[in-house]
Amino acid sequence: MTAPPGDVIAIEVRGRPVAQGSGRSFVSGGRAVHVTTSAPLLAWRGAIAADARAAMDERPLLEGPVRVAIVVRPAARPTSHFLPANSRRPVPVLRLDAPVYHTGKPDADKLARACLDALSSVVYRDDAQVASLRVVKVWPGESEAPGASIRIRRLEATR
Repeated sequence: MTAPPGDVIAIEVRGRPVAQGSGRSFVSGGRAVHVTTSAPLLAWRGAIAADARAAMDERPLLEGPVRVAIVVRPAARPTSHFLPANSRRPVPVLRLDAPVYHTGKPDADKLARACLDALSSVVYRDDAQVASLRVVKVWPGESEAPGASIRIRRLEATR
């Protein structure tokens, strides 16, 4: 049994997103060593995988091509995005000219790589199945925290 096309798997992950870098190589004890992960990256990928397992709810892994849409909220908004509290405003208020999109580091493609790798063997067999990918980096809304919203949908494999 596999999910029908159009069935969406929705995953909400809280926490600070970590980009998956390219890795680094070095020689240790006369042997070449290649490292591609760090403790924060492993924790982020673990959080994604745990929330994905919960969203799958005993469903089998998706087969065939899939579409993945990721909305990443990489960091909390800086205080410069808010009007300060004063006698008329008891709490800071988001400025009307505050940016929507996050254009700084980390890179969207490296954030996506971390997400796609974390979803392998949890939602789909391999991230090579991802035929369509959309990644958006935004600042969190007023009531949101850093994290990611991930939507996965199986695509029709034939015409």
